[in-house]
Amino acid sequence: MKRMLDSALALRLASAAVGMPIIIAAILVGGPLFAALIALSLAIALGEIAVIVKLDLRSPVFLVGVASVGAIIGTIASGTDIPLLWPILAAVLGITGVATLSAIRFVPEPDPVQLKPILLGGLAMLAGTAYLAVPGATFVAVRAADQGTDWVLLAVLAIMSADAAAYAGGRLLGRHQLAPSVSPNKTIEGALFGWLGGFGATIALDQILNLDVEIWPLVLLALILPVISQLGDLVESLFKRAMDVKDSSNLIPGHGGVLDRLDSLLFGLPVVFFFLQWTT
Repeated sequence: MKRMLDSALALRLASAAVGMPIIIAAILVGGPLFAALIALSLAIALGEIAVIVKLDLRSPVFLVGVASVGAIIGTIASGTDIPLLWPILAAVLGITGVATLSAIRFVPEPDPVQLKPILLGGLAMLAGTAYLAVPGATFVAVRAADQGTDWVLLAVLAIMSADAAAYAGGRLLGRHQLAPSVSPNKTIEGALFGWLGGFGATIALDQILNLDVEIWPLVLLALILPVISQLGDLVESLFKRAMDVKDSSNLIPGHGGVLDRLDSLLFGLPVVFFFLQWTT
């Protein structure tokens, strides 16, 4: 067992060593490249959701979902005055409309057995688009803010530090389950280590990056960010547990799928976005 755990940890570290330079480079470059990377990551994560709910990736409903993700991220990245509500509304109408047309086209009779997968697939794409693209848009919005590069770096690195600390703390000292019905391997001890790691990383990164923010609002951010990011992890764990899958996919060795890597960030980046709205 110990050898298996060590192998899993080595695989996680190797994948991180390859992926982190790419992520940091995209954050530093910003602009269309960063927005494109975010949109691509979200589209892959939406595909993972589709596979989990057994929706064909060639389905028109899935393709409209991917287009909706691109439209929402593109609207934010373009810097235009187009309200974000417009692509969100288009996504809702597009996905529900295409799901209904698919039912009419491919199911000739009122057969619940055939209609139910179409309905559930449409609902999954609606929920998946909202869950991924709306928080995902804050990645681009934060990057476009004053000192946006530094704020995105702080958010990503602090959240990853919280994840790593929770993983290490849980393995070393974990005794009491945190959420047994959702994620049996997560422990209270691991969560506390994660909070400490995220808090410390946030404070340290503020000093390293020399961010233009008062100390007490930053302390509040450091207190909240690790908690909300771990909640994001539990939200995805709930989805996977309900669907009886361990990882969203096996795309990233040692880490699972793209959705498994985005779960904490999807909750953490909006916290930073709202923080910047409050302090600037």
